[in-house]
Amino acid sequence: MLTRRSEALRRQPGDISFPGGAVEPADPSALHAALRESHEEVGVLSEDVSVLGQMDERGTVTGFRITPFVGVIRGPYSFRTNDEVAALIEVPLSRLTSSEALRVERREMPDGSQRDVYHYDYEGHDIWGITGRLIKEFLELVDEP
Repeated sequence: MLTRRSEALRRQPGDISFPGGAVEPADPSALHAALRESHEEVGVLSEDVSVLGQMDERGTVTGFRITPFVGVIRGPYSFRTNDEVAALIEVPLSRLTSSEALRVERREMPDGSQRDVYHYDYEGHDIWGITGRLIKEFLELVDEP
């Protein structure tokens, strides 16, 4: 499940992303923050999420540190988006694993290094940046024997 961020947002307006956001002082953990943000942005109740695990923490080219979590929700589910979310995008895993879905672009980063940028195309949405990288790494994890 991905979101298209509202054009009214100051940071990354219109980008495709996973639900999530900053850890607040009242959050006891990064997982708590992820579940809280998911509830705020798309209406998912934390008790409805079966958390499967945590992926590696990482930095982004925009200077953020993120801690991604993977979870499942039994469907169908009645999502409720807030004003940060312009659209909810439910992408079947089978569409992400198809060879036509992925395009890799070699790009120079702000520090001068070169990095592969993964673009996934789904129904006209260009899913790229840290979201594309996380999808690529997740698909590699679930494809391991």
